[in-house]
Amino acid sequence: MIIIKQQSLIKGAFILMIAGLLNRVLGFILRIILVRIIGDEGLGLFQMVFPIFVTCSIITTLGLPVAISKFVSKEVAQNRYRNALKIFKISLLIVVGSTILVVSLFAKNTDFIAANLLNDTRTNHILLAITPALLFVSISSILRGFFQGLRIMTPTAISQIIEQIARMTITLLLLAKLMDTSLKSKTLAPAIGTSAGEFVGLLTLGAIFMYYLPQLRKYRDNKKAESTITIVKNLMKFGIPITIGRIVASLMYTVEAITIPGKLQQVGYSISEATSLYGQLSGMVLQLIYLPTIITIALSSNLVPAISESLAQNNEQAIRKRAHEAIRLTFYFGLLAVSILFIVPNEICNLFFNHPQSGDVLRIIAIPAIFLYLAQISGGILQGLGKPNLVVKNSVLGLLAEIGMIYSVIYFPSTLAFKIITLAIGIRYLIVALLNFKSISKFVKLKLPINHLFIKPILASTIVFLTLRQIYQMMDYISSSPVLSLSTSIIISTLFYFAFLVWTNGISSDDFKKIK
Repeated sequence: MIIIKQQSLIKGAFILMIAGLLNRVLGFILRIILVRIIGDEGLGLFQMVFPIFVTCSIITTLGLPVAISKFVSKEVAQNRYRNALKIFKISLLIVVGSTILVVSLFAKNTDFIAANLLNDTRTNHILLAITPALLFVSISSILRGFFQGLRIMTPTAISQIIEQIARMTITLLLLAKLMDTSLKSKTLAPAIGTSAGEFVGLLTLGAIFMYYLPQLRKYRDNKKAESTITIVKNLMKFGIPITIGRIVASLMYTVEAITIPGKLQQVGYSISEATSLYGQLSGMVLQLIYLPTIITIALSSNLVPAISESLAQNNEQAIRKRAHEAIRLTFYFGLLAVSILFIVPNEICNLFFNHPQSGDVLRIIAIPAIFLYLAQISGGILQGLGKPNLVVKNSVLGLLAEIGMIYSVIYFPSTLAFKIITLAIGIRYLIVALLNFKSISKFVKLKLPINHLFIKPILASTIVFLTLRQIYQMMDYISSSPVLSLSTSIIISTLFYFAFLVWTNGISSDDFKKIK
């Protein structure tokens, strides 16, 4: 008996994609404004702090959001709603306790973090302003994990949109007040905006949870709930590898935030130049690369509980079907995105950030970015299969390869250093994706259809390569408007891309039906 209507993999992912797209658009608008007001140096300071914040939030949640998603979906598949609620309550108590401890330590040591880890005392006040967000984001992640375990994605989507609107509004209001102040003061705006946005997002999730709670309590199953000790053991057994994996992922950004500016200084750049270049890479180029992850994140959020549910029912065919579906959608959308970013990188960077020179770096990392998207979706498959430890192992190996390349820049001319560092990030994507798929093959034989999954989208992307630049030049000649020229050329090329996939049955009528 299902008391709450679950959403299919594609429908759930579609809901999160729409919310993610709106969030990214709003986030991009805010980032464009930030670049123009606080500059790439100010953006670089904020981006240096953010990996530390993300690492601390990972520690506070202990991997429990993904664990809840997996175990709640398993309980719901067996109509054990009482146990599902108990898993949620125990997880919430654990996270509240860990968050209070971490927030206390974090707030007392911002001076040390700024001076010794980030090597820039200007980041101290940013660290303090973003501290409250740790509490809010940790509790919110538990609520989202619970809803995802129930296979309903609407609460997550709604809360993310409201959170982003609140963050953007408060940040812009603060920037307006701080317009004539120093750079140090201006960088407070995005930090305070982040804390405020997370608070509003938590309130939204709490209200939605209270709406669903009576429906869950109405269902009286006769199955005895597991003991608290058993639940804690299961959560920790699954959650700790997730935590380690996410710390490794966050460590990638932390290592980049610390190592990249340092290595650039070592090869001859000044502190200001190194910070600005890192701001361009992390605050501009990588933000464009991460834009398509709204799809992979949405798919992964649905994939973990969906595969876990199929695994609980020993349905290998369903596991294979859902994995194929997620990989196909990832490759279709990811290949389109990297094609566009590779063909018109300077125009995109100029339009969004007024930094056309960053397009040279964007082109370097654009093609390898497809492996970032495949790494994310393959990691979701492994987590659904209950193998988060393999995600950790593969991520560590990818990180080590990246660090090795970053440290090697001292042996190359300074003019090549920044490009090599950028390429190192792309190499990490490639290694992690390949290792993830190798790990999956040990448990599930995916038998990926080469023609349907790879050949058709590659041919479709060839059409984008043949048309995008030509349409842009024609529109630029006619209108002399960069916005109109770029948007029109991207839209038309995208239509050609998907029209080819529909024509060749790469995208079928069944795909559209699953969204309804």
